[in-house]
Amino acid sequence: MFDDELEQVGLVLGLEPATTTEFRILIDEANYLQLDDLVVVETEVPKAGTVRTYGVVTEVASRHEGGRFESDTLRIAEELTMDADKSRSATVQTIRVVPEIWVAPDPGEPAWRVSGAARDEALYADEMERRLPIGFAKDGAPLWVDLDFFDGTKGAHASISGVSGVATKTSFALAFLRLLTAHHGIVGPAAANLRALVFNVKGEDLLWLDKANARLTEEAREQWTLLGVPAEPFPSVSFWAPVRAGPELIPDTESRMEGVTAFSWTPLEFIERGLLRFLFTETGDFRQQLTFVEERVRAQLQRHSVPDPRHPGVAVVEGRSVASLADLVEVIEEHLDPVDSEPELAWTGRVAGGTAQAFMRRLRAAEARIGRLIRPGGRRVDRLAETICVVDIHKLQDFAQRFVVGAILDEVFADKEATGQRQPLQVVLLDELNKYAPREGHSPIKETLVDIAQRGRSLGIILIGAQQTASRVAPEVVENASIRVTGRLDAAEAERSEYGWMLPSTRARARLFKPGTMVLFQPGIPAPLVFTFPFPPWATRKEEAVADDDPFEGLS
Repeated sequence: MFDDELEQVGLVLGLEPATTTEFRILIDEANYLQLDDLVVVETEVPKAGTVRTYGVVTEVASRHEGGRFESDTLRIAEELTMDADKSRSATVQTIRVVPEIWVAPDPGEPAWRVSGAARDEALYADEMERRLPIGFAKDGAPLWVDLDFFDGTKGAHASISGVSGVATKTSFALAFLRLLTAHHGIVGPAAANLRALVFNVKGEDLLWLDKANARLTEEAREQWTLLGVPAEPFPSVSFWAPVRAGPELIPDTESRMEGVTAFSWTPLEFIERGLLRFLFTETGDFRQQLTFVEERVRAQLQRHSVPDPRHPGVAVVEGRSVASLADLVEVIEEHLDPVDSEPELAWTGRVAGGTAQAFMRRLRAAEARIGRLIRPGGRRVDRLAETICVVDIHKLQDFAQRFVVGAILDEVFADKEATGQRQPLQVVLLDELNKYAPREGHSPIKETLVDIAQRGRSLGIILIGAQQTASRVAPEVVENASIRVTGRLDAAEAERSEYGWMLPSTRARARLFKPGTMVLFQPGIPAPLVFTFPFPPWATRKEEAVADDDPFEGLS
C-alpha cells in the first residue's frame, strides 16, 4: 500500500519479541529516525487481512555488532584487529492499530515514515470532528487538539504544568486562546459568543495583548499562517485593574493606563453576594472555627441590610450607613459581642472570646488590604464586553488576589447556574492554580474551583489551569482536565504520579525541554506527543509593543 506514498526507513527487528504495545526497528543505513517521528508497519494477519500498526519513536540507539568489551570500540573504530558492523535502531510505542486487531508486527516487515493521509490516520484525525491546530510536531506539520475533549462535548478543561519562567505555560495558554477564538469554523456556532476570562498574576505582561509585537520574526509569521491564524494581536480585549486608593476610579497600573478600567465592588454588592467568605480563605481559618463565625455573620448581614435610597451602592444595616469596608467592620464588631446581659442579641450567638477576637483581627487586616476595592460607585468587571477579559491582580497582596479571584469566579459560577445553559462558553485562564486550589486544606475558592472542575462541563465553564507543579493542586481539579500539557519539569516533579500519562522516555526529556517545547496528552491519542508553538504576535511587555501616538491617552 505504501510503496509509492511513504519513505521506507527500516525493518522490524526480529532478535527480540515485538509486542502489541512496543517494537523496535532496524534503521536503514541510508536513512534515519529521530525522537517523535511517526512510523507505520503493515502486517498480513491470517483471516483478518492487512493490519496497519502506527507508532511514535520514543528512543534511538546505535551500537557495534560483534564487540564484547568496551575496548573493542577502539579496535573496531581504527580497524586494527576487529571488524564489526554499525547497527542503528529505534524503539517505537504503538499509538494506533487499523483495523483494531491487536497483533504484534511481524519481524522483517518494512517500516515507513508517516506523512500525508497516513499521518492523519496515525493521529486519529479521522475521528476528530473538530480538530484545532495548536502547534507543530517534530515533522513540522500541525498537531491538533480534539475540541470535543476541551469544550465539554466529551470532556473538558486543560491543565498546563512546568517550571516557572522556562516552561512558557502562560504563553502557550494564550496561544491556545488565540487559536480557539480565531477558528470560528472549527469551534462551531458557540465561537461567536465565546468569552475568556484571564487573570494576570505576574507583572503587567498581559496588558499588551492588543498590541503587535515588534520582535515578531518572518518565520513566526509564516508559522501562524500555517496554523490558519493571521500573525496579529488579539482583536477583542478588555483590560481591568484594581482601583487605586483615593476618591478617583483610576486603575492601579504602571506600564499602561490607556484602555485599562478600574474595578471594585460596592458595599451593597459585597453584602448581597456574600463576599465576606472570601476574606477567610486560609487553612488556619478552619482550624480556628473562623468560618463558622463568618457564615453566621454573613447570613445576618444579608438579612438585615437594605439599599440606601439616597446613595447608590451604599447599604444600610440596622440603621447604620455602610459606605466602606471600614464601616462594615464597625457594624460587625458591634453585633459580634454585645453586652454580657443580652448574649441572645449577638449575630453569632455564644462564641468563645478568643475566636471572636481572631475573627475581628482578620477583618481589620482585610480592611487594610482590600478596603479600596469596596466603595460606592464601584464598577464590577464586565466579562462579556469583549472576547478576552484580562483582570490584572499582580500588584495585590496574596490575600487580596485570593479575594478578587474568588469573588469573580463565584460570579461566573452563579451566572451560569442561573441560566442553566452551556452556551455561551466561558473559558477561565488561571495561573498559579496551586495557590487557589491547593492539594491540602479547604477554602471557598478551592471549593469553587473543584465545583468548576466537576460540574463546569455541564454549565459551559471551561478551566485552563496553569501551575508549576501539578502535584500541589487539588486532585479533583487536575484529574478532571481532559487535555494535559507540560513544559520543562523539575526532575523530582516529573516522577510524581500526576504525570503517569507520560512515557518514561518523555519524563526524562521533559527535564531538558527548551522554552516553547511542550508535550501534549489527550484522551483520543493513547500516547503523549511533543510539539512546539510559534512566537506570539502580540506584545508581552511594554518594550515589545509597537509604539502608539500616546500610550497614556484616555485614562479610565
